[in-house]
Amino acid sequence: MYNAPYHVPLKEYEGMMANREYWDDLGAEWNWSSMEKKLVRLAGFVQQGGSLKKVLARYTKDRDEEYTNRIQFCVLEYILKLMVGNRIKPYEKVPLVDRIKRLNKDELVELLTKELKRDVVPSSEMDKNHKFHEHWRLLSDDEWLSDEILDKIEYRHWHKHPEEPFSQYLRRSEFWWDYRHFLW
Repeated sequence: MYNAPYHVPLKEYEGMMANREYWDDLGAEWNWSSMEKKLVRLAGFVQQGGSLKKVLARYTKDRDEEYTNRIQFCVLEYILKLMVGNRIKPYEKVPLVDRIKRLNKDELVELLTKELKRDVVPSSEMDKNHKFHEHWRLLSDDEWLSDEILDKIEYRHWHKHPEEPFSQYLRRSEFWWDYRHFLW
């Protein structure tokens, strides 16, 4: 009903985020909560200072690649939902999707973290008894958000790796997402 993050200590929160409900879109656990609820909980975690890198390291520890190879697909789906709502799907061949797919693992996590901090905001909602409840919302439900965060990550990538051929960079969106190669 009302989307709100967990109110628990950060270490406990980290453990709650390190499970298949958040990182395995093919598992039954994925359906335990809606996309919006997952994003609000993830946003609450990072907005409290939590690290998605730590969550993912905890999740991937001692897990078979059968489970870890779905992480990048979940991250892509989260990022698109945060940036454009339901307007573009992860499987669509559009420039924004390709740009996101060209990022490396650390850049993907950075983009997701920054989008969670920018695009999920607290608000409140009044019930029929005129009582206010905490309710977090996604800005992308109302508007298409800019890609300025992605621009900055790409810009930094090019300054860090000037020797990388552009043709190789373009192929990354196909190579890492071909169901044979995975980032995690």
